[in-house]
Amino acid sequence: MSIEIVKHQVKLFVSSSTPEVMGIKGAWGVGKTYSWKKYLSEYKFDDAIALPRYSYVSLFGINSLDAFKYAIFENTVKRDLIGTEASIETFKENTTGIADSLTRKSYNIFRNAPLIKNFSSTIESLSFLSITETLICIDDLERKGKGLDIKDLLGLISLLKEQKKCKIVILLNDGEDGLDDYFKYREKVIDLELEFSPTARECAAVAFEGDSYEAKSLRTLSEKLEIKNIRVLKKIERLVSIATPILKGLEVEVTHQVIHSLVLFSWAYYCSKGNDKVPSFDFVTRTSYSSYGIGGKKEEDEQTKKWKVLLHEYGYGITDELDLVLAKAVETGYIVEGELRAKSEVKNSQILASKSENSFTKAWELYHHNFDNNQGEVVEALFESLVANAKHISPMNLNGTVTLFRELGEDKKASVAIDKYIESRKDTPNLFNLNDFMSNPFSSDVTDLEIREKFEGKFKEYVIDESAKSVLARVSKQNGWNDKDITILGDTSIDGFYEIFKETKGIDLSLYVESCLKLGNYASKDGEPSSLLTNSVSALKKIAAESEINKRRVKKFGIDIDINN
Repeated sequence: MSIEIVKHQVKLFVSSSTPEVMGIKGAWGVGKTYSWKKYLSEYKFDDAIALPRYSYVSLFGINSLDAFKYAIFENTVKRDLIGTEASIETFKENTTGIADSLTRKSYNIFRNAPLIKNFSSTIESLSFLSITETLICIDDLERKGKGLDIKDLLGLISLLKEQKKCKIVILLNDGEDGLDDYFKYREKVIDLELEFSPTARECAAVAFEGDSYEAKSLRTLSEKLEIKNIRVLKKIERLVSIATPILKGLEVEVTHQVIHSLVLFSWAYYCSKGNDKVPSFDFVTRTSYSSYGIGGKKEEDEQTKKWKVLLHEYGYGITDELDLVLAKAVETGYIVEGELRAKSEVKNSQILASKSENSFTKAWELYHHNFDNNQGEVVEALFESLVANAKHISPMNLNGTVTLFRELGEDKKASVAIDKYIESRKDTPNLFNLNDFMSNPFSSDVTDLEIREKFEGKFKEYVIDESAKSVLARVSKQNGWNDKDITILGDTSIDGFYEIFKETKGIDLSLYVESCLKLGNYASKDGEPSSLLTNSVSALKKIAAESEINKRRVKKFGIDIDINN
């Protein structure tokens, strides 16, 4: 049933004072509660609600009929206050209203009593008497407490209709456990039941209002992925509203990528659990050149193939460093503005470069957008654009291009491309450190052996100009270090550390040892100790083996040495 039909039926329901019970059922998260409240606010302004009072009650955690009765009373507001939460003021009005049907003596008791929920059991038992001619929405039927029986609840709802002249709407998630009694007895209580099953387009229209670029993009992209969960859509909208102001002054393509990726990542993060049709969050955030049919060696299962087709149809290619910032935002719920701006500016420079006649993007279009037998043209265009635009091309993109060259039998072209790239990027030494996952988060995707060997050799050229002792002298007296420092110390042998420790005297000795252990632990990955940690500890154990006094000196640094042997 479309949203428009549901909306029209809801209007007919609330605009009549005839006591009735209506059920609205639908899948979890499609926006039943959100839409009901939205419609009701609209109809209030149109003066289309017949009954003078309204009460919204969630059954979540309610364990008895008495608690349910009191919840109706407690949450009742006047018709003109629909859309606002019940408050202490509305509670006072409701409490005072009870006195209308009581004696003057009872009225004085209520007037002088403190107006809090637990001031007397009397008000709880009398509060239900005041409920009449009220529009009541009962939500979260499937989340009621164990002490509240659905059969008894339906009996009370029938009483509210027949004796209290109320109109009741019940919202429930279809397909949930524990609703057997509702479906068994509903025909005795429910006058009409609506199936709330909006399309993805209708859900997007509800969640993203307005004609802004962001709203239009969100509607288009969420519909493309068939996202119907309003909660997820509103989470996406929130992140986009935080992110887009940070992109001010950048190309519109950057904004498009941010929105495009946030929609996909949120969908995968929130909707993939228990649903094989939705690719996992890890899968979408680790998409590489294999999605282009390049470099994929392993046999893929059917699910992976379907996920790749889905991402291709959505227009998502390769996860980059800007995407990683967005993925982190989806996981944590917040955006680190500095990180997003920095990665967006890098992406912006790449986009500007891509608009040139000899752009890397245009060269790849020769590969993607035709079935011509034009291998030579493709290889030459990619080679020339890689050389011309190397400063805007990541190591992962270099790897993808080189891999394609090799698969097309162009190994010489691949080698020359690597050399040209390294020459163009010589001013960014950390780029060549593929062991630094902070600077190169996609370094594991650089699989070409020649690239890895040449990168390693180039990086070592930058670090051979300083001794290990000089590095320790510097980092031990400051709060920080760089990749070059880790590399120099990591290449130091056991004997090298032994000589440094033996010849160093005074307070510097402790500082050097502590720095080695600290940086060694930092450089260790996946439970495997780094060479820095292994070699420095081995050097200390070598020193400890020289004498009883050195055993004790080494042990104070936390090195495991048996001083009794």
